[in-house]
Amino acid sequence: MKTHKAVASLISAAQNELRCVYSRNEAEQTALRRRAQSGELLKVYDGIPSLYANTAYWDGLTPPERTLHMARALAQEHPQWVFGGLVAVSAYGFEHQWHLHDGCITIVTSDHGSRQCHQRLRHVYMPDMNNPKTHYEASGLSLISPARTLVEAAIDLDFRFALPIFDSALAKGITKEEIAADCVQWRIDYARVFRLLRYANERSENGGESLARGTIIEDRFLTPRIQVTVTDPQTNTEYRVDFVWKLDDGRVIVAEYDGTQKYVDPAMTDNRSIQEVVAKERARDEGLKRAGATEIVHFHIRRRHRTYSAAGKTDQSRGASGGDLRIAVSPATR
Repeated sequence: MKTHKAVASLISAAQNELRCVYSRNEAEQTALRRRAQSGELLKVYDGIPSLYANTAYWDGLTPPERTLHMARALAQEHPQWVFGGLVAVSAYGFEHQWHLHDGCITIVTSDHGSRQCHQRLRHVYMPDMNNPKTHYEASGLSLISPARTLVEAAIDLDFRFALPIFDSALAKGITKEEIAADCVQWRIDYARVFRLLRYANERSENGGESLARGTIIEDRFLTPRIQVTVTDPQTNTEYRVDFVWKLDDGRVIVAEYDGTQKYVDPAMTDNRSIQEVVAKERARDEGLKRAGATEIVHFHIRRRHRTYSAAGKTDQSRGASGGDLRIAVSPATR
């Protein structure tokens, strides 16, 4: 396609500023549409304005990065907008499940009720939206406060999806007192927020572990202790395990969340082969058994999989249940 210098400049500037491309100039809009039709660009947001991105560039972005790219472009066109929802969650760097991103952008408004300009832009009613408002320099966006972001997540998301956000926020220094203080300013059912505050734990290592714990709690199994240090009495090696249950009958059940990166990411495997990683895992399990673990369960998260409790034998009446995103026990369970 013939080079359009003005459009090429728009694309370059947008990528340098970590945002999507748009223009109010009619000729440039036409050129952007042509490039989208040819496949060179993607139309990623159909609104006012419509937003575009280079196809290869967009494919290389994570879902949170894509959300922030759209928000920065919209903020440039609408500097009065204050963003909430997953825009704020992503901007503050709170852990969350990427599948929650659906291409929509959330802004807050002091107008009563909610309006919908189109299906990709969500308006959330917030009468005191400017108190407090945070301009977060790292993202270049005007956002609702971190505490307000958490309250909104508690209202909008299922418990198991909100818990990773709460865990991560606490790890970043947001306090439960801040969240509770913000919560009382809203005329809402506080129960969802305070349930999350009850179970939130900054010791959770990542969003996957938080999601797993949230699923365990949501399905009413025993709540585990997390990130427990265990010492092998034979080697004096210290291990930190993800989940531990000590049952009334004396059994100690250990559960380990195994993300796929554990086996394939060089940063996590120290460039060892999968066979070496598995051998080290087996040696670790033997050490945990010597330290008193009665049963060791390895599990991961799958979509549309039946649910099995990591401590399933603690409640014989609840073996499994359906769900869209649940715990799957690994065949390697021992």
